[in-house]
Formats: sequence, C-alpha cells, structure tokens
Amino acid sequence: MKRYILLAILCLFMAALMAQTGLFDLSFGQSTAEAHAALLEKGFLETDRDDLSVIYENAKIPGLTELEVWDVFDDGTISGWTARYYMTYAPGLVQKMLSELSAMHKGEPERNESTNEWIWDLGSTYRLSMKIPVNDEESLTVDYWDTEEDLYWLDLMGW
Repeated sequence: MKRYILLAILCLFMAALMAQTGLFDLSFGQSTAEAHAALLEKGFLETDRDDLSVIYENAKIPGLTELEVWDVFDDGTISGWTARYYMTYAPGLVQKMLSELSAMHKGEPERNESTNEWIWDLGSTYRLSMKIPVNDEESLTVDYWDTEEDLYWLDLMGW
C-alpha cells in the first residue's frame, strides 16, 4: 500500500514539473548551467550576460530576435525567460504560437484585448503571457515568469 501511495505522489510531482516546462524546453527552477548547455546544443549563441540574465540568439528560428533567461533570485536556477520576436520575418507567428503554447500547456489562455495580451496560468506562482505591444504591432513577446519575482522586485525597491 505504501508503495502505491509513494508512486502516486511521485507521479503527481512529475506532472507538476512537466507542466512547468515550456518554450525551448526550459523549466522553472532548472539549473542555469544545464539550460545554457542545452541552448548552445540547440544552436543558440550567448550574446550578452549580466548579474540577473543571459541573452541568446538563434538565427535558425524565424522571427526570434532574442531569448533572455532570468535568474532573478541569483540561486543558479531559472526564474523565468522571455522570447522576443519580430513578426515581419515570421508570418502567421501569432496563431502558430497560440496553438503551440495552448497545446504545450494543455489549456487556453485568457485574452485581454485592451493590452493585446494572452495569459496562461501555469499553476503555483507561474504564469505565461504572449503580448503584441499596442504601440509596436510588429513585435511579439512570450514571457514566462514566477509571480514571486514581482514580490522580489517590489521588496528590492522598498515598496
């Protein structure tokens, strides 16, 4: 009986981890060193780095201008990532990304028409948004973030 309970708990834990894996096979809490090696293996090139993030480019992905991987908590793990696209070089990108992200995360997003944004709740404190800026309809941003980051930044700024 104990074996079945442990197996059930392990399955639930693995399902939760898989739900947190997203675009470019990155995951919340994944080691930044492991992610870096995997991205390089997929053809990404590191173009910039600072204390909180690393920026990559990959010319093989249509429209992708950069991928920024965040380690906001400075603990060697991914706290979020942002992919920026230029849609002129990738016709049909919005529909393609909506389909892919909905299938990947097994759910439809909520749409905010006034901000031109789609948001998926990934459980726990994790979110995914896809946004076309109102003032720049040629750009598309896909942003995975941990809402704990919001609290971190507010605390850092003394708010």
